[in-house]
Order: sequence, then structure tokens, then C-alpha cells
Amino acid sequence: MFPDATETQPYTRSMAAARSAEPSSRRATTRVTDAPEHRWPAIAAVAVAVVIYTLLPSSFIAVPRFILPVVTTVMAIPLIILNPHHFTRETAWSRWLGIGLAAVLVCFNQVEVIGIFKELLSGSAHGPSVLLNAAQVWATDIIAFGLAYWELDGRGPVSRRLPDDPEPRDFRFPQEDLGRPVPWRPAFFDYLYFSLSNMMAFSPTDVMPFTTRAKALMGLQAITGYALLALVIARAVNILT
Repeated sequence: MFPDATETQPYTRSMAAARSAEPSSRRATTRVTDAPEHRWPAIAAVAVAVVIYTLLPSSFIAVPRFILPVVTTVMAIPLIILNPHHFTRETAWSRWLGIGLAAVLVCFNQVEVIGIFKELLSGSAHGPSVLLNAAQVWATDIIAFGLAYWELDGRGPVSRRLPDDPEPRDFRFPQEDLGRPVPWRPAFFDYLYFSLSNMMAFSPTDVMPFTTRAKALMGLQAITGYALLALVIARAVNILT
């Protein structure tokens, strides 16, 4: 459920080769993939979220504008150095750092949601500005929670790709419910799409949460999505009229 005390968890092609030497009857039920997940989709999504944040007007930013870009850059650099192209290694510190990066994005975005409500309640909100900024925060929320789901599920992207991964999963995807072993593991885009669907439907669609923390995160995201789509946008339309 949380990072353990092991110093490193390498995942290499040699592990896949060792698995191939086992009897085929055993491999059919345990070996699911021999390809580590690519690093750059997640980093690109973080960069997009940071850019969207920096484009928000100053009235919606509760802390100095430079803090989020600096913090995310400082946290991302060691992770990129450890796994520059694919997720092949994991340490205790990199596990916590990855979770921390996702938590920073989620927390900053929730602060911006509060800022939007503050503008509305003060009566100083300008209709077009509120609509634009609500859309920016909404998009960032999808990325932030998608990153959080991706980092937390089954101890992260490295552990999910290990043969015979013993870690319990936080989410269950439909591809994993076919009744037979399949050579598939969820990647970052799967969690990003799941985050989008939760933001739109305010409930699970095809992916089901299994753990308390997964349900708590989904509940928080659904409340945020409902507030932005149903309340903030409705208020902004009233201001426009």
C-alpha cells in the first residue's frame, strides 16, 4: 500500500528472459508483460498542468506564481535522472517523491478551486474570466488526479510491470476482468482517461475503485468536478446575463 523499506526494485529485460525459461504452464498465469512503461507521457502531462497554472490570473493564485513551477521541477529532475526513458528502477525515495509530486499538483489545484469560489462570493467575479479560469482549473484537475491514480495504484508504474506482482491493486480495469490472463497493464493514459470520466460522470464508469484511499480520491475529484461544472459555470453565466 505504501513504499516499503527496500532500497531498489530494478526491472530489466533480464528478468523477462528469466521468466521465459520457466515452464509455459506457469508463465501463462504469471507473466503479463516484459515492456516497462515510458516516462515521458507523465512528465508531459505535469508540464501541461504547470503551464495552465501559470496562465491563471493573479487574482486566482493564492501563492506566488513561481512556487509551483519551481517545486515540480525540483521534484521531477531526480525522477527523470533515475528513469530517463522508461520505468526500469524504483527506490524508496523515488516512490515517495513520485507520490509527492502528484500530491503537490492536487493540493495546488484545490487551492485554486477555493480561489474561484472566493471571487464569486466576494461579488467581484467577472463572467468571462470565471468561465475561462474554471475551465483551466478543471483541466488541471484531470491531470493532477490522473497522476495520483497512476502513482498509487499497485505501488506505481514499476511494480505493476513486475512479473508476479504481489501488491494489491487500488483499481480494476475492464481488461483485467476477462477471466483469463492478458498481456496488458494500465499505462498513464489509461489513468488520465479514467480521471476524465470521473470528472465528467462524478462516479466510476468502467474502472472500479477497490481501496478506501482510491474511493476517497475519486470522491474528492467528483466533488470538485461537480462544483466547477454545476455551480461555478452556472454562476458565471448568470453574471454574463
